[in-house]
Amino acid sequence: MILRYLIAIAVCAMATTATAQDRGAASAGLGVTSFGYTLEGAYQLRPTLGLRGMIMGGFSIDDTFDYEGTSVNGTADLGGVAVVADYYPLANAWRMSGGLFFSNSDVSGSFTEGAVTYDGKLVFENDVAPMVTTGFRIGMGAGWGLSGDIGVIVSSLQVSSSNTTPTVQTAVQDTNADLADVPVFPFAGFAVSYAY
Repeated sequence: MILRYLIAIAVCAMATTATAQDRGAASAGLGVTSFGYTLEGAYQLRPTLGLRGMIMGGFSIDDTFDYEGTSVNGTADLGGVAVVADYYPLANAWRMSGGLFFSNSDVSGSFTEGAVTYDGKLVFENDVAPMVTTGFRIGMGAGWGLSGDIGVIVSSLQVSSSNTTPTVQTAVQDTNADLADVPVFPFAGFAVSYAY
């Protein structure tokens, strides 16, 4: 549902005439992403190019998760830091962004792969991974802005366990083989910012 709203806002934003020139060079914002609450700062180098940093975290979820055939009963602690360059190809609200995501997210708990259950941890295979998104930033007057992004982090997930039992390690290997088939992880974010 949130993804539909972001897409709708992005399409509308592409038609606006609000450009990077309409706001100050530096801005700070608060929002929410798929990795938790976010504090972000941005600097507009020129109308079509900007730099942005995001610190994300604060989400901890206790639940049962099913991912690629593996059931996980545990806790997901989400967070990370991202540094991206924003490119506004039409010098309007629409942007394409690329950069790096530094993960400090993990899911820990009881994993079930087939008939084998073990304690383990699920993390990004790469602690530092490329990040590619598209989105928008529209000015709302008096320095305020609204922005959103959808995209992917280019890294698969990986399970590990301190249990060295052969059946457990075989289950871990099977799970990682399945996870390797999904080389990206989705990302979405929404923020309100103030330019000064």
